Amino acid sequence: MPDSSSAKAVFLSYTREDAEAARRLADALRAFGVEVWFDQNELRGGDAWDAKIREQIRTCARFVPIISAATQARAEGYFRREWKLAADRTHDMATGVPFILPVIIDDTKEGEAAIPDEFRRVQVTRLPQGVPTTQFIDLVKRTLAPAHRSASGAKIAEHDSGPELKRQARWRWIKLGAAVAVVLLAAGAWYFKSRPAAATTPVVVLMDSTYADRVYDPVTLKSGGSNADDITDLLHDLPVALVKEATSSVWRRESEVIKEQPALIIIHRSAFYTFPENRADELYPLADNKLAAFMGYVAAQSPRTRFIVYSRHSWEVDAQAAKWRNDVVSRFPQLAGKIETWRVPLDRPTFRNPLTALELRKTVEQTLGLQAKLTAP
Repeated sequence: MPDSSSAKAVFLSYTREDAEAARRLADALRAFGVEVWFDQNELRGGDAWDAKIREQIRTCARFVPIISAATQARAEGYFRREWKLAADRTHDMATGVPFILPVIIDDTKEGEAAIPDEFRRVQVTRLPQGVPTTQFIDLVKRTLAPAHRSASGAKIAEHDSGPELKRQARWRWIKLGAAVAVVLLAAGAWYFKSRPAAATTPVVVLMDSTYADRVYDPVTLKSGGSNADDITDLLHDLPVALVKEATSSVWRRESEVIKEQPALIIIHRSAFYTFPENRADELYPLADNKLAAFMGYVAAQSPRTRFIVYSRHSWEVDAQAAKWRNDVVSRFPQLAGKIETWRVPLDRPTFRNPLTALELRKTVEQTLGLQAKLTAP
């Protein structure tokens, strides 16, 4: 639970029937660097708990009420107290402060929603089942960013007049023109970089950590390489464009990956886990959470992208792999049918092994629907 003194957290307010949708939203926001206060305690109640909730609402940076058929059906509930506290706080705020960001997670009509009037004065976002969109995450991050507005140059000195006033006006027009030119050049560069290539060569993004314990082959590790380097070698002759992306626990290049418009992402299950093994019990679930949220984020923006998630020490039997995939899809339904889990054999745990390489190569070709003949490297 974040410190209540923090003024950077996003408070999620929901009714217990919508806990799963709220968790999806919380996981995704946290995965992209947003601090979230999300109370998952089923045993709610008591003076201390109530005081903590009130303090969080009093100090949070943004308040996200989750609106649904479940909230509509409940005329009473603690969430309504939270909504009233948030609405009351807006009375002390300047007009236009983006404090309340309402979210509707089903087909509840905005005009008929039983919500405070203060919620109606701001834009409502629809996120079916609580699955976040890139636009919503960007909205939250944008509203949390500090405003940078310089007071210098905001007005012309009272004594400016005549030629001096005209000179300053000319400079303002020159600066404006230069700024417009920069924007146009940047937009043009972005267009030519991000537009689909004329050819239909599928892009495959290879993502893994360079942390020593994550590199499978000792020769590769000694030379400073990564799993992605070995996978590049075994896929280099396929009709695909390979892009390597080094990851870590603080990796934040989701938008760059999406710009590649990947047909396939091959990612190490431990891609976002770069800590010593003795902290695995504490930190690995966070990395796994981030992996699921990353895939859900990409799938929301790029529905054609598929994923191969590989690991040496996960999914000893197919049932475990199926459960992991189902758990991820239950949180991010847009991933249904798009995840392939692949366990690297422990008796030959390196992509330099011909059989291991061939198996991954087959998995890639089948996932992409390539028809090239399979040959062992």
